[in-house]
Amino acid sequence: MHASALADLTPQAARVEGEIAEVLPQLLVEDGPVHLHFTDRIFGRDADDAAHVLERIAAHRRVSVTLHDIPQPSDGHAFTARSAGYARVVTAAHMVIVSSEYERDLLLRHTGVPADTAVHVDPLPIDRVSATISTRDPLGFRSSRPSVGLLGFIYPGKGHAHVLAALASNTHAADVVALGRPSDGHQDLVSEFERTASAQGRHFHVTGFLSEDELTAAARSVTVPVVAPEHVSASGSVGRWIASGRRPIVTRHPFFEELRDRAPWSLTLTEDLPAALDAALENPASTWIEDGDWNESDVPSTALAAQTQWSRLLASNPDTKASEPTNDRPAMSTDSRGSAESQVTP
Repeated sequence: MHASALADLTPQAARVEGEIAEVLPQLLVEDGPVHLHFTDRIFGRDADDAAHVLERIAAHRRVSVTLHDIPQPSDGHAFTARSAGYARVVTAAHMVIVSSEYERDLLLRHTGVPADTAVHVDPLPIDRVSATISTRDPLGFRSSRPSVGLLGFIYPGKGHAHVLAALASNTHAADVVALGRPSDGHQDLVSEFERTASAQGRHFHVTGFLSEDELTAAARSVTVPVVAPEHVSASGSVGRWIASGRRPIVTRHPFFEELRDRAPWSLTLTEDLPAALDAALENPASTWIEDGDWNESDVPSTALAAQTQWSRLLASNPDTKASEPTNDRPAMSTDSRGSAESQVTP
């Protein structure tokens, strides 16, 4: 979704979009520079295969990359293989971009690439959504009780268990709402979270997949928005809350601290989640971004992010002339499997 949005606002560049098996022949035939939004999970069967695909392209033409889902120790058994794969991608690429200082630190610390490797940081854009968007019963259930909401897929470590644990001693009659659906293979978590919530006298609701407008309406309908993952590199979930006009409670993490330093009005960082949830349920107005607080210089819009990316591509390919419709134009390559449903950034 991120790559596609940037491509939408980069009319100067040819666009290649589709699953990698579909677009690879085209990428290997043309010889102009190409920019790829890379994550190993959509470029191959595993990190080794994904790196091999990118190396094939880089052997034929000048490649720059924006890297997503940077390897980190919390990946578990896949960490070593993913780190090696990303190191190969960095070596093959002419230019490397990531979405946060924290991601750059992960990349340089864990992949074994030289510490002086040039890695640019372009923050994920956030586009403010119109407050007029609304749908009937956007949460998919009817309840007059307050709600604590988490946005995105349900999977281990996403934060649902953390929030339920933080609510264990909370006296507010608040339900927990998951705006999204379980990741494939993790449907069993729903019944586990339902049992945990029930033991506290709460309900655990799952909306299922939501369209863009439905997701915005739902994000504006919960009482308290929360982002509490066990690990993160650059979070699209927190950006979606902010875009919807919400000021989410977030647990301490270097990426969230980085965002807090840039845009302190956009989130509430806490080291005490139970206390923060209690305070927010007592004062839900604290979870909304006031119109006067929004500062577009603190968080880039997609239009600005696209302009920044294009400027970097031109700078790294000085012979490219944007006005000439030739195969020498950098191409914006994306992958259609990074869909709105998956909320994965391709």
